[in-house]
Amino acid sequence: MGTFVRRRAGDTTVSELAELDRSRTRADLLLELFRHAEQEVIGAIGWYLEQRKRPAMWSRALRALAALLGIAGTITPLVHAAVPAAVQPEWGFVFLAGGAGCVLFDRIFGFSASWTRYIRSELALQQILKKAQAEWAQAYLRITDSPSDKEQAALLGVIERLRADGQRILEEESRAWMGYLADGIDELTRSTTPSAGQRPGHAGVLRLDRTTGRDQGADPASRPRSSAL
Repeated sequence: MGTFVRRRAGDTTVSELAELDRSRTRADLLLELFRHAEQEVIGAIGWYLEQRKRPAMWSRALRALAALLGIAGTITPLVHAAVPAAVQPEWGFVFLAGGAGCVLFDRIFGFSASWTRYIRSELALQQILKKAQAEWAQAYLRITDSPSDKEQAALLGVIERLRADGQRILEEESRAWMGYLADGIDELTRSTTPSAGQRPGHAGVLRLDRTTGRDQGADPASRPRSSAL
């Protein structure tokens, strides 16, 4: 059986098909084709497992920092009331603004969303792989070294479904990523651009309570947004 090209962590390329030796039995050749398709899916699963580490780290860090800053901003007035010399109450707004900035940073760069997409895609790939392996085992154990045309078609059908399902999952994840990228750019633009009639000091990255169609005076139909998740 031919060897497969090893992927680097950042690659999502398809490995080349191994050269088929026509002197071998049809059953062995079909098994080699299945192993090739299987290895493609296993490689994609490994890629998602590796790639989700970085957004997971950033997502946890930003969410934890946002929570800590939010708590600090909430208790700052209480601390000032108890010990006026300890801290000025205005610092509470600074802490709350910092927490809101962490959340917005995560939304714009999509760390939590990417983490979620990678987990979902990896689990979906594992599901189709397990299903294909079960179907292959049932069909392969019923054939001889010289399978009939019907048996060959059944086995090739398993291989084709595995590759098609794997490609579909990769395409869906890629479309979700592109949609979220466009969504993040729109979020950044709206967060840093003052609305009409709004004072510049009140606009910006700290306005996290706005959603599509609810920006000041915005028409819901005028801001279509594609959902990435």
